[in-house]
Amino acid sequence: MCAQPISNEALSEVRNRIERDKIEYIFLECSDFHGISRGKVLPVDRFLENSEDGFSIPAMQLIRLPKGDIPPMSNLPLSEEFSDFTFFPDFSTFKVIPWRKGVASVLVDPYTVSGEPVGFFTRHVARHQIERLKDYGLSILSALEYEFSLLDSKTLLPIHSDSTGHWIKNFFDDWDHLTSIHKNLSSMDLVVEQIDTEGEEGVYEFPIKPSLGLKAGDDAYWLKKTVRELSQQKGYLASFSSKPFIHSSGVGGHFNHSLLDLEGKERLFYDVENPHKMSKIMQHWLAGLIRHAPAMLIFGCPTASCQRRFASPDRATPQYPDWGIDNRTCSFRVKNLTPEKTYIENRIFGSACNPYLTLAVNIAAGLDGILNEIPLQRMVKGNAHSVAHVLPGAHKFSGRLSDALWELEQDEVLRQALGEDFIRPYINAKKHECDRETEAYMKGDASFYDREYLAYL
Repeated sequence: MCAQPISNEALSEVRNRIERDKIEYIFLECSDFHGISRGKVLPVDRFLENSEDGFSIPAMQLIRLPKGDIPPMSNLPLSEEFSDFTFFPDFSTFKVIPWRKGVASVLVDPYTVSGEPVGFFTRHVARHQIERLKDYGLSILSALEYEFSLLDSKTLLPIHSDSTGHWIKNFFDDWDHLTSIHKNLSSMDLVVEQIDTEGEEGVYEFPIKPSLGLKAGDDAYWLKKTVRELSQQKGYLASFSSKPFIHSSGVGGHFNHSLLDLEGKERLFYDVENPHKMSKIMQHWLAGLIRHAPAMLIFGCPTASCQRRFASPDRATPQYPDWGIDNRTCSFRVKNLTPEKTYIENRIFGSACNPYLTLAVNIAAGLDGILNEIPLQRMVKGNAHSVAHVLPGAHKFSGRLSDALWELEQDEVLRQALGEDFIRPYINAKKHECDRETEAYMKGDASFYDREYLAYL
C-alpha cells in the first residue's frame, strides 16, 4: 500500500470549509506509541500550498516516550540523523476546532521516500489489521470507553476527594466544564452516549457511539484531544493515566466491539439458537482474545504505572484471562441482549491505551481465534477474583511491565500479525521504560509511579 494521491474533490471540499469557517491555522496531528498528539501547526496558505506534496516531520516524533524523551535506537529502522518522513493529510479526518477561533486540525500519515507506509506508525498498524479483516469478509464495529481523571493543573491532585462514585453532586460541581466538553465533541461529529462520573476522585467518562473500522480509532483520538485541551483551558489537567495514584482505583479504557459482514450490515456475533446467544464466530474470536490476553496487557496498560491496575486491583479490574456474561470482574465481559446489543467488552485495556494499537491487537488476537477455531473455555459465574472460580492453570496478571513485555516477546502470532517493523521499536521503547522502573525500585523511589507520566498521558 503506497501513499494515496489526494483527490481534487477532497481538496476542494477542505478549501471550501477553510473559507467558510475563516480558518487561519491548521494543526497537522499524529499519534505516537502512547496515543499522544504529535505534529506541527501551519498557516493556512502554507498548508494548502503543500498538501499534495506532503509535509516533512521528524521520524523521532512517533517513538517518543510520554515525557518526550527518545529511547536509545540501536539496530532500529531510523538513521542516526533522525531523518524526516513525508506526512500526507487524511482529509476525511479534517476537523474545525470549535474552542479555538480560526483553527482546524487534520490527521496525517507518514510515508517513506518510496511512498510506502511507515511500519511502526500506529494508525498504519491498525489500518493493516482492518484490511486483514476485509480479506475474510469481515468488518469491526467498535468504540473505546475512555475514563479520565480531572486534576488541578498546579498541584496534580484530584479536583474531588470523595470516593463515592456515581455521585450526582459531582455533575453539578463541574457542570459547565462537562457540558462544554459534550457540546464541543458534538460539534466535531462525535456522538456522546452519556456523561458518567466513575469510581472516585474526579474520574469522568464520555462514552461515544461505535464506528466502523479505522474511524473508531480516530474518534477516540479526537475525544482525548478535546477533553485534554478544554480541561487545560479550565485550569485542570485531564490525565488518562490508567492508575494515577497508588491508592486510587484503575481508570479504564474498555474496548467494546463486535463483528459485522463486509458491508457493515449483518451482525455476526449473535445466534438465537445458542444458549448464550453467541455465534461460533463470536466464540472463536473470544477464545483468541483470551489466548493472547497476556501479550495484550502491554498495549492495554502500556506504562509501569498503568500496569499497577493489576498489581493492586480494585473489584472491577480483571486478574486472569477469563470471560463471563455481564460480569465486570472478568477480562472479557460478554453482552448478549439482542443482535444489535451483542458485543465483547475488553476490560484489560486502561485509559492510557493507544486507540489504534487497541484496534490492531484485538483484531490480530480475535482473527487467530477464528482462523484456528480455538475452542472457548468455560465462562466464569460469580466473582472471577475468587479462588473458587479461577480456572486450573490460569495465568494471573502480575502488574509488572517487564512481565507484560516478556509475554509479547513470546507471542509469535501477535508479533507476526503486527509486523516486525512495528514490534522492534515498540519493544525497544518498552525495554527502556522497564530499565527506568528498575532504577526507581533500586533507589527506593516509591513516588516514581505517581509523578512519572501523570501529566503526560
